[in-house]
Amino acid sequence: MNDIPLAERHCQSTLAELEQLDSPLLQYQANFLMGEIARAGAKTQEAYQSYRRAREAIEHVRGNLRGEELKIAFFQNKLEVYENLVDLCLRSSDRFEEAFGYIEQAKSRALMDLLSQSVHVPSAADPGQSELVRSIRNFREELNWYYNLIEREQLRPEDHSQERIKQLEQQARAREADLMRALKEATVAEAHQAGMQVASKVSLEEIRSAMPADTALVEYFRIQDRTIACVLTRDRLNMVPVTVHSRIQKLLQLLQLQISKFRLNPQYLTTFSQPLLLSTEAHLKNLYQELILPIRQLLVTEHLVFVPHGLLHYVPFHALHDGTSYLVDRHSISYAPSASVYAVCQAKEANASGGSLILGVPDAQAPSIRTEVEALSRILPDAKLFMGEAATEDVLRTHGRSSRLVHIATHGYFRQDNPMFSSIRLGGSHLSLYDISHLQLPAELIVLSGCATGLNVVTPGDELMGLVRGLLQAGAQSLILSLWDVHDESTKEFMIGLYTHLQKGSSKAQAMRTTMLELRERYRHPYHWAPFSLIGKG
Repeated sequence: MNDIPLAERHCQSTLAELEQLDSPLLQYQANFLMGEIARAGAKTQEAYQSYRRAREAIEHVRGNLRGEELKIAFFQNKLEVYENLVDLCLRSSDRFEEAFGYIEQAKSRALMDLLSQSVHVPSAADPGQSELVRSIRNFREELNWYYNLIEREQLRPEDHSQERIKQLEQQARAREADLMRALKEATVAEAHQAGMQVASKVSLEEIRSAMPADTALVEYFRIQDRTIACVLTRDRLNMVPVTVHSRIQKLLQLLQLQISKFRLNPQYLTTFSQPLLLSTEAHLKNLYQELILPIRQLLVTEHLVFVPHGLLHYVPFHALHDGTSYLVDRHSISYAPSASVYAVCQAKEANASGGSLILGVPDAQAPSIRTEVEALSRILPDAKLFMGEAATEDVLRTHGRSSRLVHIATHGYFRQDNPMFSSIRLGGSHLSLYDISHLQLPAELIVLSGCATGLNVVTPGDELMGLVRGLLQAGAQSLILSLWDVHDESTKEFMIGLYTHLQKGSSKAQAMRTTMLELRERYRHPYHWAPFSLIGKG
């Protein structure tokens, strides 16, 4: 049976009945169904309006949920609303900005909520505060004062005054309204300065204002089997269809197979070094043709920020090859879970002073860790080095909160089956994702120099479950992690080169690029020079 008019009448009747009920979840389901019916009947505008109402109902329910797991679970089967809205908006270039907003709402929302919980506690003595920041701080202090008065009045045994409580509540509501008005005017940076939680929705203009001048942000989004690319700069936004998911899935599997061959015995790697390089470059070229070539003419800036989606989080974009050169030959490159998370990392306060904390846990499999961390302790200023059994969780907890830079050279363990138990090895213990997320590590840069430390399970809603999530939640402004199991000796050389360039004044992104180019002169295969990626502020 395919009676669209009958289905439409039944759905309209249901929606009319739901107007009498306060049930946003049912309203979401009915409006989504109405959108599907309208779309099947080629009524594009009606479908668009129904999907919008469905999205509003989803946001209403989600806004009242507490707890990371609950938010992720609630969102996982409701993404089609956002995909359909993006798809409809793409039919008109004047709706690209609206489409970009829906894309951001469908990606890493729970992570954004977690990041907004890590707040700075401000004081009047903090330098460089705007008038708006001072107003927000004053409103919050006044509100706390009124809340305390109300609580004290309510706790008085017999003689508490209902009239007095009512007056205090009215005054508190007035301050709440003042605070909400001020927060609407505040930028992301001002909200952080004032110690407020940043809303999980960051506007397009706030994202643009967070981007340095010579930067383009490339955000991918999957709609069913199709993948589109959004190229955002300070003054333009382009959206381009690039590839299909099934093709990327196959190409990525082939690339990962080539990388995995480096687990084989050294004699094999030496004998077949050239065929291994040519095969890997061929797969990187195929990925380049799918993901970069359709937007190549739009990538004219010095720095690129890639915001992957789904399987694309496993793609080393900096190593994609056009047949002649790698992408990192022409651009410095960093990554972010979403454009909103990127903007928050750009604005996030971090330790601008303080020393460097270096932890190293060498063993028979990775003896070069000792040489690596000893060399870094000589390169970095005010370095505190803890080795082996001395590199404990207590050391990280105690010194990490005041360190500008944290470097941990150890084994990482990625748990595909249960990413919450992905961990890094410390002296005498393993530190899991859950443990890391409850640390205070407001460092400018945290580097995990170990195997597969940057791998994540990507859950519905493009939530990254891995060490990236835990470290960002702990307060890090930028991360450098690995996409695959790394080589002991080349990793040591990479890290020494990276910190040498950072100490010479290079930005994190530029230091990464220069180090990759230099290391490639000694190790031609991307396995050696391309495992690490920069995430967050570049």
